[in-house]
Amino acid sequence: MSADRDAGLHAFVARGTKTGTLLYPHKHRDGSYVVSMTRFEKDYIKVANSADLLDWLEKGYRLRMSNKEGGAASPSLIEPGKIFRPVVM
Repeated sequence: MSADRDAGLHAFVARGTKTGTLLYPHKHRDGSYVVSMTRFEKDYIKVANSADLLDWLEKGYRLRMSNKEGGAASPSLIEPGKIFRPVVM
């Protein structure tokens, strides 16, 4: 299982031809993940460790997510309320 899926975070494509496709945190070529409050690249914050993503989501940041194997290769910026988080018991 890839590191992006190990974080336990996932979402679903909400509209279009890929509706229902699972999305996972998008790992960039440099190994980082991206969170942002806006869609503008100048506002992107790179996060090195997937374990830190939940903290950013709790602060209201959006997360770039994709699923190359599922046909959703282009990363989308997903708002925190649409991202499912792991359940800790």
